[in-house]
This record gives sequence, C-alpha cells and structure tokens, in this order.
Amino acid sequence: MRDLPELSQLVGIVTAESEARHQSALERIDLAESVVAELHNLGDRLVGYFVEQARAEGHSWSDIGAHLGVSRQAAQQRYTPRWSSLTLADLADAGSFTRLTPRTKEALRRAEDHVRRLRHASLGPEHLLLAVLDDADTFAVKALVADGVDPAGLREALQRLVPAGEEPSPATIPVGAPARRALEAALGQALELGHNYIGTEHLLLGLVADRQSQVGRLLADRGLTLDKVRRSVSALIDAYLQARR
Repeated sequence: MRDLPELSQLVGIVTAESEARHQSALERIDLAESVVAELHNLGDRLVGYFVEQARAEGHSWSDIGAHLGVSRQAAQQRYTPRWSSLTLADLADAGSFTRLTPRTKEALRRAEDHVRRLRHASLGPEHLLLAVLDDADTFAVKALVADGVDPAGLREALQRLVPAGEEPSPATIPVGAPARRALEAALGQALELGHNYIGTEHLLLGLVADRQSQVGRLLADRGLTLDKVRRSVSALIDAYLQARR
C-alpha cells in the first residue's frame, strides 16, 4: 500500500532517536521493540475503527469474529470502543480540524474535560453538547435561545440523561462513533451553508442532525429541527456581519 513507512524509514527513526540518546547497540534493540509495540497498538486501533463502523451498520460481534477468524468473545475483548476508537489528537493529526474556529477547538478540549469529570469511557455527543453550553457567548447558544430553548434547563436534562460512571476515564480518551458522526455532520452543515470554517453553531447543527443519538433525540424533544436551527444561525450571522459594516 502507498504511503506506509518503509523498513528503511523505521530504521532511520530508531537510529536517529538512539543516537540522540547516546544508546548502546543493545539499547537500540529495546527502542526498536518499543516502536514495534506502538505500531501494533496503532494497527489494533485502525482495525478497531472499522470494526466499530461494522457494528454501527448492524453487524454482530459473532459476524465480526467469524470474519476475523476468532471467537465472538475474542473479537469483542480485543476491539472494544474504549481502546480502538480514534482520539481527538488522532483526528487533528489527520487534518480533520483544520477548519475549526478557536472557540470550537476550545469546546472540544472542554468536551474531553467533561468525559473525565463524568468518569466516562469515551467522548460522545453528550460531552460535545455540554461543552457547547459552557460558553454562552457563541452563535450556538444564542441560536438555542432564539429557538426558545433554555440552556440551563437543557444542561440539567442532559446531565440527568448521562449520569457519572464509576471507573476513571482512560488516560487517552477515544472519540466514540456517535461523536464522530456529529463532527462529520458539523462539517457537512458548514459546507451546506457555504461557510469555510466550523464554528460552535455548526457543531450544534451536527448534534441536531443525528437523531440516532440520545442528544439528537433530546434536542428534537425541545422542538429543534435542522431547518429551524439553520434559520436561527443564519440570522445571527447576518446580524453580526451587518453590525461590523
């Protein structure tokens, strides 16, 4: 496959790192083993990403295990979302966040904080919405208010929906499939509106768009639809641009 590292490149990485550390030949072996371990971990997460997609499309763990040539239990234990999902850092490295505004990037950072605070295993739409609600001075929250939604009441309802867990969050927090769908939908909404950036308002639209998630249903129960929120967002942006002229 194209763009995968060649052996010579990996040798170069280990050699350069070893020389920088002034390591012996035996220590270079240890360093090479640590690189291999990282590659194995990355490979598991890569397969896990597509396993999670297969699960989202309705395939059972038995289907996946049979396809991989292992038992259902073995597949489930190896590719649980907690360890296989991509992180926000992975998505950033892949160039997924190049269009995010500073406020949206800050919202994603806060979303991870909410995951840790609630002792959850992965980042979901609920954490994204909590992070959006943290900053009242955004088009997202202003659009909610314009559409008759009380942000404080929405936060309370959301917190009742997602109680805190018992086990600490993993050190590296994976982004669950529902949250990735919301982020992808946010990009789609920005493009549909002709915007060259992704603001918190687009993140809100992405959350509204996903009726499969608890958050999407929670927003729908408050009368929010894509068309309704789009109109409010567009009106707020138009008013902002008019005020700057």
